[in-house]
Amino acid sequence: MSKRVVNFLESLVITAILLVLIQTFFEDFAILAGWKWSMRQKILLAGFFFDLFFTLEFLIRFYYALINKRSVHYIMQERGWIDFLASVPLLMFSSGPIALAILTGEAAFLGLGGMLNLLKVIKVIRIARVLRFLRIIKIFRRIKNVESPMAQRHVASITAISITVLVFSLLVFSVFSGSMGLGGLDYSFFDHHQKIIAKLDASHNNPADFVRVMRVFEKTEKSLLLVKCREETRFSRYGNGYYTDFFGPGDYSYTKQGDLEIFFDLRPYVKQLSRESLLFFFIVILIVLAYLIIYSPNFALTVSDPIHVMRKGLQEKNYNLEVKIPGKYQNEDVFQLAKLYNENFLPLKDISTQEEGSMLDLNSRDIKNLLEEENS
Repeated sequence: MSKRVVNFLESLVITAILLVLIQTFFEDFAILAGWKWSMRQKILLAGFFFDLFFTLEFLIRFYYALINKRSVHYIMQERGWIDFLASVPLLMFSSGPIALAILTGEAAFLGLGGMLNLLKVIKVIRIARVLRFLRIIKIFRRIKNVESPMAQRHVASITAISITVLVFSLLVFSVFSGSMGLGGLDYSFFDHHQKIIAKLDASHNNPADFVRVMRVFEKTEKSLLLVKCREETRFSRYGNGYYTDFFGPGDYSYTKQGDLEIFFDLRPYVKQLSRESLLFFFIVILIVLAYLIIYSPNFALTVSDPIHVMRKGLQEKNYNLEVKIPGKYQNEDVFQLAKLYNENFLPLKDISTQEEGSMLDLNSRDIKNLLEEENS
């Protein structure tokens, strides 16, 4: 494959990384801003195609690594594990199921095993989407002020570790808190809705009592959307047009209790998750910027630049530049080595250069004198 094609594909991947970060931001922002479902649907489908693109990219890279017997090198040295985590799991467990629900209809989300399981799935999906930020590491190769391969590798490794630890800490805590039954907003929703369901179930056989309960819930329970009894709608907070415009899979829960079918509004909970996702978004962006703006120049000053100067001094005869040693870093190992380079190696190099020059001058004069004597 020609270098031009490779550069084009790399540029395409970098562009896709930037676009998927924008898509991730607007996916949560659209929920908080109350955008219509039709617009949110387009944003979600865009996320699916991005994850599909990155999954295909990983599979292609891994295939070529396998046939060239470099699979371990690709996974470990070229950070193929980042390509995997930021694509395949998200396609299988996040954007893939969401796209399937969109394409097959909302009923695909009604078989998740109840409201609590639905809330847990939504929470885990929201956290897992932060894995997309691992793709930021790919951009480091194109940053002009991080030209040293060592600096690129160190900054990319530290950033990858930080983001990975953050994401998996959130995932482990989410799974742990759910398995241990630790109370949270999802459990509060579940407990509260269970009480509403129990009250409706106890009164639905008595028409007068059921009407009275429904009137109370209409005023006090804003999360109650729709109640059906024997497939007949007894209560609906909004019209069908409103449901079509502002509700999608994951925005509501469905429970069947005997003859009753009850729908609850989950948008307040989903908005809370979106706030948390945007918080993670900005935390990760700030982590990356901190490493690039603060840590990367510091690493260059204290590690890669001194090594670069000493390497050139060892390689090139006429390169005699001293390593600048900041006072506050003078006791560090790199600058201790630089001090030895400045004080011991460079003087010897100057003497060697002068002697070599003197020998060359002497030889030139001797040859000239010999030629003159021979001519005379």
